[in-house]
Amino acid sequence: MKSKRSVPLSLLVLVLALAGPSPAQSNAAVEVLVWVHDQGRFVDGLALDDFEIYEDGALQTPASLHLVREQNILRQEVRQAASPDLHRHFYLLFQTTDWNARLGEAVDHLFSSLLLPGDAMTLVTPMKPYSLTPDAMARRPMAALSKEMQQILRRDIQQGGGDYRDTLRELRRVVRAIGGDRHSPDTDMETDSGTTFGLEMQLERYKEGLRKLENMRLLDQRRLIDFAESLRGRPGRNFVVFFYQREFRPEISATALNALMDMYQDTPNIRGDLQDLFQFYHRRATLDEDLIRKAFADAAMTFSFIFMNKEAQYIQGATMKEQSEDVFKLFSAVARATGGLPDTSQNPAASFRTAAEASRSYYLLTYVPGNPERDGRFREIEVRVKRGDFPVSCRAGYYAKGSRPIS
Repeated sequence: MKSKRSVPLSLLVLVLALAGPSPAQSNAAVEVLVWVHDQGRFVDGLALDDFEIYEDGALQTPASLHLVREQNILRQEVRQAASPDLHRHFYLLFQTTDWNARLGEAVDHLFSSLLLPGDAMTLVTPMKPYSLTPDAMARRPMAALSKEMQQILRRDIQQGGGDYRDTLRELRRVVRAIGGDRHSPDTDMETDSGTTFGLEMQLERYKEGLRKLENMRLLDQRRLIDFAESLRGRPGRNFVVFFYQREFRPEISATALNALMDMYQDTPNIRGDLQDLFQFYHRRATLDEDLIRKAFADAAMTFSFIFMNKEAQYIQGATMKEQSEDVFKLFSAVARATGGLPDTSQNPAASFRTAAEASRSYYLLTYVPGNPERDGRFREIEVRVKRGDFPVSCRAGYYAKGSRPIS
């Protein structure tokens, strides 16, 4: 029977099942969540006149300021009526094939230190999404919910990552065979990779393994934008944290590659395959970073990206090469465009605690754009603090129209 274990093409698309149609974007005031820090500490003593807001480089007139702590307004200055919804929805998305106990600690921190009455949460594992409404959380102790969600996450990661781990194991075995490692117990003994025919077969197996990995870890642009669209205009504050595990692919060692290139110097097709697979191979760039970055900023979510670093496993006769540079670059840019945190760490629980601080304290600023035209263009937003040289984080902008961007 064929295994049903698999990693979805995109974890993010699963959240769409939880989201109904989003309300139309307001044509009035634009909301901007703003974080101001001084050596890592949130600066909470600023007033409305301390901020400058620019849209496409043009100075705007601020309409209101709310200093928010969790679900409470600590201070407000309102020049134009504003009644913000401060309830929060936390989304934890996991794209990982190996269980890490620190992930359980991150989930426990969510339940023990972050979630308050009125909040909601969605946990998206490699298998499927799990959503808890405020009413559902009110009926059971947080400690019990935390334990249950940790067990679900561990089970789904172990099950959902099975095909990926099997494919990676097969790739390592093929690489050993291509490199001529005759001492490994799992080297393919049915095919003599020392012959031209045998090597061609092994190279084809390696290509197929790479294709399988790509299909299992593929991130689809349309689905990413659909996810952003599903959150845009939804009531309350949406805080999204995406955990992504660093990837490696096995390659033959440089010494073995050079030996094979010399051995098959009179066989152009073999030399070409060796170069393409082990010297020039890289993932195809199929995602429009700028389009995705703008879609996530337009959704007014706070997106944090936790890149789970790990050391490459030592494999005799093989070299483990980085396989996730494109993912890191894309989602780091998306995080910065939403005011969130991009972080690389071997301790995802510690990174999550840092990222989660964005949900505790922030300024909510509003302004009515000086340019009222709803032309569908993306309007760049910049927020500055007049006094003090403080780093400021906020979303990069919004589309001046209710329709979503065209991909």
